[in-house]
Amino acid sequence: MHLIVALGARPHMLRIGPVLPEFARAGISYDVALVSSRAEERAQSRGGVVSFFGLDIVKPRWFLQAGGVPTDQAGEPMLAFERLFQSERADATLVVGDTGVALAAAVTSARFGIPVVHLDAGLRCGDLSLPDEMNRVVVSRVASMHLTPTVEALENLEDEGIDPERIHFVGSTMAESVSRAMDEVAAIDAAAEFEVPRRGFVLASVHRPENLHDSGRLAGIVSGLERCKLPVVAPDSADLKAALAREGTRLPHNVDAIEPVSYHRMLALQRDAAVVVTDSSGVQIEACTIGTPCLTVRRCTEQAATVECGANRVVPASGRALAAAIRRVMERPSTWTVPQRWDRAVSDRVVRALKRGIMPLR
Repeated sequence: MHLIVALGARPHMLRIGPVLPEFARAGISYDVALVSSRAEERAQSRGGVVSFFGLDIVKPRWFLQAGGVPTDQAGEPMLAFERLFQSERADATLVVGDTGVALAAAVTSARFGIPVVHLDAGLRCGDLSLPDEMNRVVVSRVASMHLTPTVEALENLEDEGIDPERIHFVGSTMAESVSRAMDEVAAIDAAAEFEVPRRGFVLASVHRPENLHDSGRLAGIVSGLERCKLPVVAPDSADLKAALAREGTRLPHNVDAIEPVSYHRMLALQRDAAVVVTDSSGVQIEACTIGTPCLTVRRCTEQAATVECGANRVVPASGRALAAAIRRVMERPSTWTVPQRWDRAVSDRVVRALKRGIMPLR
């Protein structure tokens, strides 16, 4: 079996990281196609390995330039994949997650008659006005194999009429990435490095257009961070600061907007924080796996399993509501059991599913 693995945004690296070495050990051959406007400039090559944001993957065979489009847009990535599939054939295309790159790779692959394997399939938030939700639904319509991270995702696909024989409940590869990284993370004292009290600060990661392009939601989130009266560390906040600048305001004094950090430092910050405030799908998974309470400032979330287990709560983008939720977490810390199959054997289950064979779409 030979796969084309389609990657784009940073979360793809986290989700695919533990899987590729298992492919090599299982004799599944693959080539990586990476879509990015500046992929080669961001990549740091060492022999056959490329490092992105401190994450190592096998060096992509193809760097598909896509003109710097946002990851929720599929037009230029679709043209890039069309050029690729005109010259390259594989037994299947593996697509990851719900970005425009995943949509472009899946739809174009299906048009060329190449079966699509969807990793992180079946997640739903129920709001089709969100580009990611539309991408998830469309990819499910053209995928031949669905690798789901949670029981809820499996049930979503069955409710939508997907043949159960095409669905494989493997668990979350992002959770597996976290578990495998924790030995290295243990050596990082993030609280000391960023001069905040361990379990006495908020980690904020707010990037989605849903929040940054809505002045009311943006103001509510910033107000909540200010009202909480705790130090707030906000890595990679250029987009957040730019959105505030458009509104003629800036981050409050208790928010430290730091430069982007490596994957392992981000995990260390999550481990050391009292609470994580985010709109990131991946950070919800990471915080749940690490054991730090998460507050998600979105209308809804596709990471329903993190809410169900008690690790995560969806909070309105209101200063009063967010500050109250942070205070509640500080006063009543909670514990939870991570969702089923969020362990170190996810990649092995992915390999076993592929070895059983991919049913072609009829």
